[in-house]
Amino acid sequence: MRPHFLSLALLLAACNETDPRPPPTNRFVYPSGLVHRVLPGSTNGVLYVASANFDRCFDQGTVMAVDLDQVSGIDGNLPALGTAPSGDPLRIDQLNIPDSSRVFIQSYAGEMALWNRPDGSARLFVPARADGDFLHYIDVTAPTALSCVGASGGSRDCVEGAVSLSTEVPGQVADLPRAPAPFGVDVTPEGRVWVTHVDPADTPARSGTGFVSYVVSLNGETPGLSTDSFVPLQTSEVVAVGGSHSVDATERYVFVSGRASNRVLNANNRRFLLRLLDTAEGRQGRVIDPGLDLAFAARDARGFALTPASTTRPRRLYLAVRSPDSLVVVDVQGLETDSPSLRLVDSVPLPDGPTQVTLVPRGPTRSELVVVSCSASGVVAIYDPDVGQVVSQITVGEVTGDRSPQPFGIAVQQTGNAARLFVSNFGDGRISVIDIPALESPQLARLVAYLGSRQDVEGVSTCQEVEQ
Repeated sequence: MRPHFLSLALLLAACNETDPRPPPTNRFVYPSGLVHRVLPGSTNGVLYVASANFDRCFDQGTVMAVDLDQVSGIDGNLPALGTAPSGDPLRIDQLNIPDSSRVFIQSYAGEMALWNRPDGSARLFVPARADGDFLHYIDVTAPTALSCVGASGGSRDCVEGAVSLSTEVPGQVADLPRAPAPFGVDVTPEGRVWVTHVDPADTPARSGTGFVSYVVSLNGETPGLSTDSFVPLQTSEVVAVGGSHSVDATERYVFVSGRASNRVLNANNRRFLLRLLDTAEGRQGRVIDPGLDLAFAARDARGFALTPASTTRPRRLYLAVRSPDSLVVVDVQGLETDSPSLRLVDSVPLPDGPTQVTLVPRGPTRSELVVVSCSASGVVAIYDPDVGQVVSQITVGEVTGDRSPQPFGIAVQQTGNAARLFVSNFGDGRISVIDIPALESPQLARLVAYLGSRQDVEGVSTCQEVEQ
């Protein structure tokens, strides 16, 4: 099975029309990054969805702010968390999105992050891997109103004010530094944005030599960067090179997961699974490789989640790896010191294609539930650390031949002792809605609804993939 989202081969569409091809306003197109936001007075909140436009059937991708209280369909509206009727998932295909709730971005969007700014407003950050390798800055001017930062005249094209991480870097020498194919993003409460890139940068570009990988640090308030924004993930002691997938900026260290790249032949045969970047004063730029690849021989890593600091429970890192497809459980200590310790404590088999990882808190006396989207198998898996195993596997669509719903991004809505998961089905174009009615019983999680209409049915798209 060939998951569409995990390939960069789809660079052209067979429909080479010269007329404008605006993206649709009534559905998602290869949805990827998700963010859910709780709003006072709202039953279901707002879901921000990036459409990656991965087959290039349209001129651009989009970001939409979906008012979940206003969506509707043949089966009615989206019910409140914990009140969905039993039976087949509800079909809610009318998104009812006004123009003010939609902006345009470059194609091949990856993850999405939201920053709650000190003045109470919010800003979204979305990297995109197509031409220009942009990071988009998008203001949430009202709960469901979006505005492009830096765009002139109220333009809804956010590429205009986006930051290119590869083609417009002041001070480049021999095409370095740059971050081709930006993908993962995280933002600190203070507004420092961190971005990964799945393709290591060669020098000069397209030479296939001198590869370097970076994590890029940007000011979330003011778009822009310099060569100092690019922090290498290799040093004289840490030499393995590959792409990077996800990023999480903690109090002192920035965690970056490593993604295998077919462009790089690693001479020392080391796998880049995880790196830590020190941000402490006087230590900035110090890179630590905790050696997880020596404890668990996986091909590469994808998403991960780090539990918050606790005085009652050990801190854990949950890392999704491939070949073998597993959830790696790591004990984490000493993040406030110069010498953090990461120790493998368990590995759990997962369905095919584990991709993103999200935590669902369950209070001070219980471990967080670990939710993993598994794209190749079309499954969302829930791991309960208190039990030590995967306790639920929710199928979000049919897998036939080389087609899968390809669950990817995960957003969480939590109310009391219940939680709702929103999962972007990159393959079929919908958002799966999964309810966990009681967090002490995650095995009761079930698929309750689909948002949006399918893209993988005859007549929806006239574009055909072009493989290279």
